[in-house]
Amino acid sequence: MIDRHTISTLLGSTSFKNLVGVGMELKPYELALLMLRALDNSEEYGYIVMGVSKLINNYAVVGLSLTVKDSAKEPISIALSLISVELEVEYDNIDVNGKNVFVIKLKNSPKSPSMNFTRDLDSQEGFIKNLIVACLTLQARKYYSNASEDERNDYIGDMLAAIGYNIKDQTRRGSSSSGKGSGELDIFVSKDRLPFTVIEAMNLSSLSTNYINEHLDKIFSYDTSGNKFNVCLSYVKIADLNSFWERYSAHVANYDYTAPLLSSDTSIDNEYGYSELRLMKTNHSRSGRTVSLYHICARIH
Repeated sequence: MIDRHTISTLLGSTSFKNLVGVGMELKPYELALLMLRALDNSEEYGYIVMGVSKLINNYAVVGLSLTVKDSAKEPISIALSLISVELEVEYDNIDVNGKNVFVIKLKNSPKSPSMNFTRDLDSQEGFIKNLIVACLTLQARKYYSNASEDERNDYIGDMLAAIGYNIKDQTRRGSSSSGKGSGELDIFVSKDRLPFTVIEAMNLSSLSTNYINEHLDKIFSYDTSGNKFNVCLSYVKIADLNSFWERYSAHVANYDYTAPLLSSDTSIDNEYGYSELRLMKTNHSRSGRTVSLYHICARIH
């Protein structure tokens, strides 16, 4: 049972770690992350309250105009499937201070629930790990089996934004391949209002070298600041990923980049070892400094 007095008390202070107050978030992957935040404490129960806004010392009850209990069933179910352990959950609309809010009550598990994201948001290693976790969750969603590149990019960008990265997609920046005006970045990530990394993505059903080359060139032309690292992310729909990867990795290790190639490393793939995902890194010389380009190929079923 969701106790109204308990919720009112928790909303009275932002110091309670077992409550997450938000406006209205019903995207499953965002819900999953909110659930993990609500349970990242020693309390028996965690709560997500929708229809409030966070102030300095407490939450203001804004209220919701709709009763969302029935429409919330599916996204909550999907969110729970993204978390690695089973949780006891109940949810309902309740009245707090005369206003309608929606509450999700979660019982903490003795096992620590996780989507395996790292909280290291500052390093390139932490970012790559979080990007790989986002790719793994994308692979598990049947909806994206036949999705467009933009739809897949939106999912990846939303996942990264939900854990704290500043994400902009399809940002007008840099120069286009034709040299006419600005080009479009697939996913642009900034940190402390400064460029952090660029993700250039593509859907592949074969080793289309000309198409791949265009994207490899775009990364360096769009990255006008010269990031320490960028990412080329391929959503690969192909029967034999291993054969594809052997040819892809050989191609990018021998390509004539606009930023001269210094070295390539496929051994970092061993750190993860997933059969449906591959990873390598190429290092490049740019204005006297070494920068890295990560290549990730995620097989989409």
